Amino acid sequence: MDVLGSKNNESTFPSLGDLDDFLTKHNSNFIWLLVATILSCGWIIYLTYYNSRNIGLILTHIINRLYKDGYIHIGSFSFSVLSGKVMFRDVYYINQDMSIRIQDGFLIFRWWKMYNPKQKQHDPKAETRLYVTVNGFEFHVYNRTDLYAHLQETFGLEPTLSRLKKDDDHEGEGKKQTLERVNIQTENSDPTSSWRSLIPVIKVNISTGRLAFGNHHLPQTLCLNFEDAFLTYATKPPSSHLDQYMHIVKGSLENVRVMLVPSPRYVGMQTDEPPRLMGEGFVVMQSNDVDIYYYQDEPGVVPMEHESGEEAETPSEDDKLQDLPPCWGLDIVCGKGTDFNYGPWADRQRDCLWKFFLPADYQDMKVTEMAQPGQPRQIQAFELRMNIIADATIDLLFTKNRETNAIHVNVGAGSYLEVNIPMTVGETGYLPTIKGQLLHVDTTSSMQYRTLLEAEMLAFHVIASYPRVWNMPQSWQCEIEVYKATYHFIYAQKNFFTDLIQDWASDNAPDIYSFVPYSWTFKMLFHQFEMIWAANQHNWIDCSTKQQENVYLAACGETLNIDFILPFNEFVPTTCHTRFSLKAEDTDMRLSLPECHPSRYPLLTLAKDYQNVKLPPDMFTPGENQSAPPPKPNKSRWRNITNAEAGWVDCWSVPNFLLIIDYTWHPIYPQKADEQLKQSFSEMEESMLSALRPPEHTSGHHSHPYYTSASAGHSRMPTDPSDLPPDRLHVEMEMSPDSQIILYGPLLRALISIKV
Repeated sequence: MDVLGSKNNESTFPSLGDLDDFLTKHNSNFIWLLVATILSCGWIIYLTYYNSRNIGLILTHIINRLYKDGYIHIGSFSFSVLSGKVMFRDVYYINQDMSIRIQDGFLIFRWWKMYNPKQKQHDPKAETRLYVTVNGFEFHVYNRTDLYAHLQETFGLEPTLSRLKKDDDHEGEGKKQTLERVNIQTENSDPTSSWRSLIPVIKVNISTGRLAFGNHHLPQTLCLNFEDAFLTYATKPPSSHLDQYMHIVKGSLENVRVMLVPSPRYVGMQTDEPPRLMGEGFVVMQSNDVDIYYYQDEPGVVPMEHESGEEAETPSEDDKLQDLPPCWGLDIVCGKGTDFNYGPWADRQRDCLWKFFLPADYQDMKVTEMAQPGQPRQIQAFELRMNIIADATIDLLFTKNRETNAIHVNVGAGSYLEVNIPMTVGETGYLPTIKGQLLHVDTTSSMQYRTLLEAEMLAFHVIASYPRVWNMPQSWQCEIEVYKATYHFIYAQKNFFTDLIQDWASDNAPDIYSFVPYSWTFKMLFHQFEMIWAANQHNWIDCSTKQQENVYLAACGETLNIDFILPFNEFVPTTCHTRFSLKAEDTDMRLSLPECHPSRYPLLTLAKDYQNVKLPPDMFTPGENQSAPPPKPNKSRWRNITNAEAGWVDCWSVPNFLLIIDYTWHPIYPQKADEQLKQSFSEMEESMLSALRPPEHTSGHHSHPYYTSASAGHSRMPTDPSDLPPDRLHVEMEMSPDSQIILYGPLLRALISIKV
């Protein structure tokens, strides 16, 4: 039994020798199969989950050891030679000025496509070999280290910032022109030597992108968000035969939003609240579809004199056009759902961003030297064009006592905006320009009486003159042309626009160190206009949308010119002077009474029966009859609302009208905060209660309230407005002698009811 038991134990637990004999006898590699399976599973798991991360970690260490001007991180990296695909994840680049982050993406290089070295050079319709897809793209600019380091050197401050590649820039200045010329000649002589011959077109798809400009020292950060972007980079022949080629980037973006969002971890206090919050912040611009077209010529070299002289012997129109400077610009086309929002608050945030990213160095600008033969040609200006191909809205938002007010403008398709920014400086400085037009303008306000302006077209042109010296007088010109306009005016709009101007004006005390003299010149031209005033008794206005019971007076004419200048050339002047000039031609005044007015039908009957408003010729003396102008034939004039069929009656006809207003006023400047803090509570109480106390009749010049002072050496402004020097308003009005007026009873009452 013991022998059998020992045999059973040996058969139950075989030794290694027995197992090897068994496997050898049956010719089996089961163990090796099991080991290979385990190792294969482990290798597959490693390739799937860990290989790309380890490769990314290795690449991160290698790149950062070679590149010292920033930090580059690659979370994972993998590639496939057969499909020509490279995949990456968690890629970001950070330096002291900006950061670029990519959540994940891949690129495909179609290496299997046939390469034709004889293909057309710079063909934007060539076949695509490189395709890039990116998810979660973010580009953030938060500093300008090189610029601020230059300011430290300019102002003689202790250098605390290091400029990137400073030594390389100085060493490369002497070789820059030679290298550029060599590169130009090399590429022109051998097109196949450029990488663009292998990859003529690059397509990039971005899902969920974001561009940000700001940091924790600014109250707001400017962000541009979009959901999908489909971009294509290519090159095409340049606009001038003297240049090499033109870079172009065209594509479309979906659900674009330009916003001002509060900066996270802002070091200051958020005291200036936006007039309206839309999602994360204040939306400046949004559109469902935006198409972009960016173009930039690669400059060539300026030809030698003998070459230009030979070409000048037989010039042609095409040659003249081909000699234009290199082009650089961006075209933006906005589609459906386009909305713009702006106002005083948004303008203050723009000013903060502008001063941080483009600070003034307070130095005289140097005149740009003309490129000499053999040097690269110069780009003269950057051109920005924005076209609106669908109906859009423009909102002008401002606040008054924490209440949001708005001017809402609807514009039609075909509106555009053009901005020209010079890249060179002349002897007198440079002249940036802004021009555009708005079609089918319909403007309303947030007041109870909403109607404001209707126009078929509004064109504008702004020219700014910047001298080379930063504190020399600047000249701004604004020309506005309005066609077929109807403007509705009520007295309450005076306070409405005053609140807008006060919100837009700066409440800071004048500072001589930052003062720049400038002047605004406005020229407004109205073609075929109607200006309608509500003339109800006691200034009562019916604001209902239908069947308004209002008395209206309208000034209708063919042309209206309004010119005035706003001078700001002196620092804290005692008085300011402005001259308004208003000139109108072929102007008529018309009157309209509502259906409920008791004088409506008697007025219409009287106007219909009194057809001949001119005096008969026999009432003039012979001398007067000879000098009297012949009657002008009545021509049809444009009318939008003030039609005779709608119950409007002609009351006054003036062929030529001229109005000149000279206004001189005493500005009131805001007081500095530190001066306000110097006043004690008793001084503030004294200044507030002095107006309520009876005047003290004592002898002496200093007994007058104007000279009463609670603190030595500090004079106060008079508290009684009658003690202030008066403003002056001088009005001159000139009318042509052949004007005609018909005095109706309701007309006189309407004129009296209008408040001016």
